[in-house]
Amino acid sequence: MGAKNCPETPRQKMIGMMYLVLTAMLALNVSADVLEAFTKVQQGLSSTISSLSKKNAETYNEIEMAYNLNATKMSETRDKTIQIREKTRDLFLYIDSLKRRMVRIADGPEGDVRNIQARDNLDVGGQVMIQGGEGKVLKDKLNDFRETLLGFIDERDTVLRNAVIQNLNTNNPKTVNKSPQTWESAYFESIPLTGVVTILTQFQANALAMESDVVNYLFASIDAESFKFNKLEALVIPESNYVLTGDQFKARIMLAAVDTTQQPEVLVGGRSIAYKGDYAYYAATATKPGIYPFKGVINFITPSGATLPRSFAYQYEVADPAVVISPTKMNVFYVGVDNPVSLAVPGMSMDAIQPEITNGEIRKESDGHYIVRPKNAGKNSEITVYAQMNGQKRKLQTQVFRVKDVPDPVAKVADMRGGAIARNRLRAAGYVEVVMENFDFDLKFMVQSFNVMTIVDGYTQNAEARGAAFTAEQDKLFQNAKRNQVIIFEEIMVKGPDGSLRKLPPVSFKID
Repeated sequence: MGAKNCPETPRQKMIGMMYLVLTAMLALNVSADVLEAFTKVQQGLSSTISSLSKKNAETYNEIEMAYNLNATKMSETRDKTIQIREKTRDLFLYIDSLKRRMVRIADGPEGDVRNIQARDNLDVGGQVMIQGGEGKVLKDKLNDFRETLLGFIDERDTVLRNAVIQNLNTNNPKTVNKSPQTWESAYFESIPLTGVVTILTQFQANALAMESDVVNYLFASIDAESFKFNKLEALVIPESNYVLTGDQFKARIMLAAVDTTQQPEVLVGGRSIAYKGDYAYYAATATKPGIYPFKGVINFITPSGATLPRSFAYQYEVADPAVVISPTKMNVFYVGVDNPVSLAVPGMSMDAIQPEITNGEIRKESDGHYIVRPKNAGKNSEITVYAQMNGQKRKLQTQVFRVKDVPDPVAKVADMRGGAIARNRLRAAGYVEVVMENFDFDLKFMVQSFNVMTIVDGYTQNAEARGAAFTAEQDKLFQNAKRNQVIIFEEIMVKGPDGSLRKLPPVSFKID
């Protein structure tokens, strides 16, 4: 613009207009190299987040163990770290939701943050973060998180305080010869979608890094004599509780939490046990069947130099036969179906075998073959094998099995799970089918009802069906469907063999 006493010439006005047009064109045509650079930075930040999350989880676990050992001394610090963890999780999940929301706006309902299609979209960041007001919400959350962390740091610890302030800074950017800019507009306005996602991921990485620094700062401030694990308890970990005659019983003996700066002294029967790595290794040759007890002590040196002994006692059983329990189809049991199990005890009559199960029922089909019907998913079933030996019922071995619900079937139309489909093929399908994919049991689900939804001339049209077959109303919708029109099969209700009802995810088609 010319000064008031020096008006612009036509040529100056033309140059100014061309500059504005060029700037707009540059804003609309983001370099592919720039977009790719954002993608690589995003990948690097994701790796950093994974490492920080694992590191923080380990620190919280150490704090929890220290609290279990000395609740009085650790209580205040533990309460502070719990508050930090909850604040971090709330902020992290909120930012995750923003990323998913913006990608799905740009790429559609199936949009994936890890594989953004509309990377160069310059509008969605401003739409959600500025016009939608989420930038203000995010700024408030970052401010609250920053002030929470600062509240736990001593005023004299300026290095850590400055690090928190700098990494969680939400001040408006400084501008030189430009109009004032808000924090929200600086980060989200006219920025490519892949850049906005990368910026949000950077906020997450910064939050996790500051969480790590402050939590470790709080933990380090505890008196050095407070152990960083739950309790000093001797732990015996045998390679097997069941040993064949002539074999060796082997067990690792160690503390429940290991201090790598020292190796406690381990004594068994007054004899010192040598270390291999982080644990003492005990071995005894099994010469004949029977129950063999042993006991000892672990002498641990505390940070103050005092010896803290912890006694232990254990026993193992030596027997001639070995028990083999294996499900014939998979290593888990499913609720509502017959789960075949084979059971054998070499060298022993099957008539002497008595299997028992928790969380379910087991019945014998024939020698060595059983059927298991578990009761509750999510709770393990234990099969314990007993045998009648010398007139006594002896426990031989226990095997733990996971119990799961039968997975949901997959809804298909014309043997397709969605995508582009010809109108004639859709009509010819005639019904919705459900199949069990990658499931070994012969199990069938029946379709009870479903709804067809589409949009015609801007209005939503619905047509419901009872059973699996298309209704005349639904077929008419298919017949009148136009190219690129979306047909959605939703509210698909199916009944399993146990009579339970399940709702399956919708299946979407586009008329080809």
